[in-house]
Amino acid sequence: MQRCEICEANAVTVREHEEKFVYGSGDDQVLLSAIVPVYECSECGEMYTDHEAEELRHEAVCKHLGRLTPRQVKAIRESYNLSQEKFADVSGFGVASIKRWELGNQIQGESANNLLLLLRAPRNLRLVQEANRKGSFQPKFRTKIADTTRQQSLKFKLRRPAPLENAA
Repeated sequence: MQRCEICEANAVTVREHEEKFVYGSGDDQVLLSAIVPVYECSECGEMYTDHEAEELRHEAVCKHLGRLTPRQVKAIRESYNLSQEKFADVSGFGVASIKRWELGNQIQGESANNLLLLLRAPRNLRLVQEANRKGSFQPKFRTKIADTTRQQSLKFKLRRPAPLENAA
C-alpha cells in the first residue's frame, strides 16, 4: 500500500480507470478518454491522479489530433543517439521546441509532425543531413566588369590630401 497524499495513511490502492474529458472549445469540442491510474485512500476516501495520468491525457489528445506523442518524439531522437541540440541541428527545429514537445508542454504542428514522421526512417535522416551539408556553402556572385571600366581602374590613383596648415 502507498501513503495517502491527503491524510498520510498507508491505505492507498491504485486502479486503472477510464477517464473521459473534454478537449477543445466551441464547435471543435470533443469528448476524449484515457485509461489512467487513480489513487484511492480507504481511510479518508479521497481519490486523485498524478503526473502519469496527465501524460496519458496528453497522449490521448495527441492521438486525437494525429500527432506523435512526447514519448514518440523522444524515441525518434534517441534512436539516433542524438542530444536535443544535435537533433535540432539535423532537423532544423529549435532546441526549445524539441524540449517542449518531449516534455508535453506543447503539441507540435502538422508540418513539424510530418517531418518527425519522415525522420523515423534512417534513410530520410541521411537525406536531410546531406541537404544540410549541400546548403551550407556560400555562393560566389560574379559581376562581369566591362573592359573600359577595368582599364579606367588601372589608371586610378588616390589624390594626395592637401597639406594641413599649422594652426599654432
